[in-house]
Amino acid sequence: MSQIVTLGNTRQRFRIVGGMDALPALLVIGGLIAAATLLGLLVRARSTRVASGCGGDEHQLSVDGAEVTLVQLSSPVCSACTAMRRVAESLVAADPTVAHREIDVVDEPAVASRHSVYSTPTTLVLDREGHVRARLIGAVKPADVRAAVDAARLPVAVTA
Repeated sequence: MSQIVTLGNTRQRFRIVGGMDALPALLVIGGLIAAATLLGLLVRARSTRVASGCGGDEHQLSVDGAEVTLVQLSSPVCSACTAMRRVAESLVAADPTVAHREIDVVDEPAVASRHSVYSTPTTLVLDREGHVRARLIGAVKPADVRAAVDAARLPVAVTA
Protein backbone atom coordinates (compact mmCIF):
# COMPACT_ATOMS: atom_id res chain seq x y z
CA MET A 1 0.00 0.00 0.00
CA SER A 2 1.44 3.38 -0.91
CA GLN A 3 0.40 6.96 -0.65
CA ILE A 4 1.87 10.32 -1.53
CA VAL A 5 2.59 12.64 1.37
CA THR A 6 3.17 16.38 0.99
CA LEU A 7 5.48 17.87 3.60
CA GLY A 8 4.34 21.38 4.52
CA ASN A 9 4.92 24.12 1.98
CA THR A 10 8.12 22.62 0.54
CA ARG A 11 6.16 20.89 -2.22
CA GLN A 12 8.39 17.86 -1.88
CA ARG A 13 6.62 14.58 -2.26
CA PHE A 14 7.92 11.29 -0.99
CA ARG A 15 6.22 8.01 -1.65
CA ILE A 16 5.75 5.92 1.43
CA VAL A 17 6.05 2.22 0.63
CA GLY A 18 5.24 -0.12 3.45
CA GLY A 19 5.70 2.68 5.98
CA MET A 20 9.24 3.68 4.83
CA ASP A 21 10.29 6.98 3.29
CA ALA A 22 11.92 6.81 -0.12
CA LEU A 23 14.72 9.21 0.87
CA PRO A 24 16.53 6.83 3.26
CA ALA A 25 16.20 4.04 0.70
CA LEU A 26 17.73 6.30 -1.99
CA LEU A 27 20.57 7.22 0.36
CA VAL A 28 21.29 3.55 1.02
CA ILE A 29 21.27 2.76 -2.71
CA GLY A 30 23.57 5.72 -3.40
CA GLY A 31 25.95 4.54 -0.67
CA LEU A 32 26.01 1.03 -2.12
CA ILE A 33 26.77 2.38 -5.59
CA ALA A 34 29.61 4.53 -4.19
CA ALA A 35 31.05 1.59 -2.25
CA ALA A 36 30.88 -0.71 -5.30
CA THR A 37 32.58 1.93 -7.46
CA LEU A 38 35.36 2.37 -4.90
CA LEU A 39 35.84 -1.38 -4.64
CA GLY A 40 35.98 -1.70 -8.44
CA LEU A 41 38.62 1.03 -8.70
CA LEU A 42 40.66 -0.65 -5.96
CA VAL A 43 40.50 -4.05 -7.69
CA ARG A 44 41.47 -2.47 -11.00
CA ALA A 45 44.44 -0.66 -9.46
CA ARG A 46 45.68 -3.84 -7.80
CA SER A 47 45.26 -5.98 -10.93
CA THR A 48 47.97 -4.05 -12.77
CA ARG A 49 51.25 -4.84 -11.07
CA VAL A 50 54.93 -4.73 -11.74
CA ALA A 51 57.06 -7.24 -9.86
CA SER A 52 60.83 -7.19 -10.03
CA GLY A 53 63.44 -9.76 -9.19
CA CYS A 54 61.34 -12.69 -10.41
CA GLY A 55 64.31 -14.87 -11.27
CA GLY A 56 64.03 -17.77 -13.66
CA ASP A 57 66.00 -18.54 -16.79
CA GLU A 58 64.12 -18.27 -20.07
CA HIS A 59 66.92 -17.90 -22.60
CA GLN A 60 64.88 -19.93 -25.11
CA LEU A 61 62.20 -17.20 -25.04
CA SER A 62 64.53 -14.24 -25.49
CA VAL A 63 65.17 -12.79 -28.93
CA ASP A 64 68.77 -13.11 -30.16
CA GLY A 65 70.59 -9.79 -30.31
CA ALA A 66 68.12 -7.92 -28.09
CA GLU A 67 69.26 -6.33 -24.85
CA VAL A 68 65.79 -6.76 -23.40
CA THR A 69 62.94 -9.00 -24.57
CA LEU A 70 59.32 -8.43 -23.61
CA VAL A 71 57.58 -11.82 -23.63
CA GLN A 72 53.84 -11.20 -23.54
CA LEU A 73 51.71 -14.15 -22.47
CA SER A 74 48.26 -13.55 -23.96
CA SER A 75 44.98 -15.32 -24.57
CA PRO A 76 42.59 -15.15 -27.54
CA VAL A 77 39.82 -13.31 -25.66
CA CYS A 78 41.76 -10.61 -23.84
CA SER A 79 41.09 -6.93 -24.44
CA ALA A 80 43.94 -5.85 -22.16
CA CYS A 81 46.32 -7.94 -24.28
CA THR A 82 45.67 -5.66 -27.24
CA ALA A 83 46.46 -2.59 -25.16
CA MET A 84 49.66 -4.16 -23.82
CA ARG A 85 50.67 -5.22 -27.34
CA ARG A 86 50.39 -1.58 -28.50
CA VAL A 87 52.54 -0.41 -25.57
CA ALA A 88 55.19 -3.04 -26.30
CA GLU A 89 55.21 -2.37 -30.05
CA SER A 90 55.58 1.38 -29.54
CA LEU A 91 58.49 0.75 -27.17
CA VAL A 92 60.14 -1.58 -29.68
CA ALA A 93 59.67 1.01 -32.45
CA ALA A 94 61.35 3.66 -30.28
CA ASP A 95 64.19 1.46 -29.02
CA PRO A 96 65.83 -1.05 -31.41
CA THR A 97 67.57 -2.86 -28.52
CA VAL A 98 64.20 -4.06 -27.20
CA ALA A 99 62.30 -6.99 -28.75
CA HIS A 100 58.72 -8.12 -28.26
CA ARG A 101 57.46 -11.66 -28.47
CA GLU A 102 53.87 -12.73 -27.87
CA ILE A 103 52.91 -16.24 -26.77
CA ASP A 104 49.36 -17.57 -26.68
CA VAL A 105 48.86 -19.39 -23.37
CA VAL A 106 46.34 -21.70 -25.04
CA ASP A 107 49.00 -22.87 -27.52
CA GLU A 108 51.84 -22.91 -24.95
CA PRO A 109 50.34 -23.95 -21.59
CA ALA A 110 53.71 -25.16 -20.28
CA VAL A 111 55.14 -21.62 -20.37
CA ALA A 112 52.07 -20.27 -18.58
CA SER A 113 52.29 -23.01 -15.98
CA ARG A 114 56.02 -22.53 -15.44
CA HIS A 115 55.45 -18.84 -14.65
CA SER A 116 52.19 -19.27 -12.72
CA VAL A 117 50.21 -17.13 -15.14
CA TYR A 118 46.70 -16.71 -13.76
CA SER A 119 45.67 -13.67 -15.79
CA THR A 120 46.53 -12.26 -19.16
CA PRO A 121 48.37 -10.31 -20.25
CA THR A 122 51.39 -11.22 -18.19
CA THR A 123 54.58 -9.80 -19.65
CA LEU A 124 57.99 -11.13 -18.67
CA VAL A 125 60.92 -8.75 -19.03
CA LEU A 126 64.03 -10.74 -19.94
CA ASP A 127 67.56 -9.38 -19.87
CA ARG A 128 70.25 -10.18 -22.46
CA GLU A 129 71.03 -13.55 -20.79
CA GLY A 130 67.38 -14.59 -20.71
CA HIS A 131 66.84 -14.08 -16.98
CA VAL A 132 63.38 -12.89 -15.96
CA ARG A 133 63.98 -9.48 -14.41
CA ALA A 134 60.38 -8.28 -14.06
CA ARG A 135 56.84 -9.53 -14.42
CA LEU A 136 54.14 -7.12 -15.58
CA ILE A 137 50.56 -8.14 -14.93
CA GLY A 138 47.73 -6.49 -16.81
CA ALA A 139 47.83 -3.59 -19.25
CA VAL A 140 50.69 -1.65 -17.70
CA LYS A 141 51.35 2.05 -18.31
CA PRO A 142 54.09 2.80 -20.86
CA ALA A 143 56.19 4.57 -18.22
CA ASP A 144 56.14 1.47 -16.00
CA VAL A 145 57.14 -0.76 -18.92
CA ARG A 146 60.00 1.62 -19.76
CA ALA A 147 61.15 1.56 -16.10
CA ALA A 148 61.13 -2.26 -16.09
CA VAL A 149 63.11 -2.33 -19.35
CA ASP A 150 65.66 0.13 -17.95
CA ALA A 151 65.97 -1.92 -14.74
CA ALA A 152 66.56 -5.08 -16.80
CA ARG A 153 69.65 -3.43 -18.30
CA LEU A 154 71.22 -2.86 -14.89
CA PRO A 155 73.62 -5.48 -13.53
CA VAL A 156 72.10 -8.05 -11.20
CA ALA A 157 73.03 -7.58 -7.55
CA VAL A 158 74.60 -10.76 -6.23
CA THR A 159 73.75 -11.67 -2.64
CA ALA A 160 75.95 -13.92 -0.56
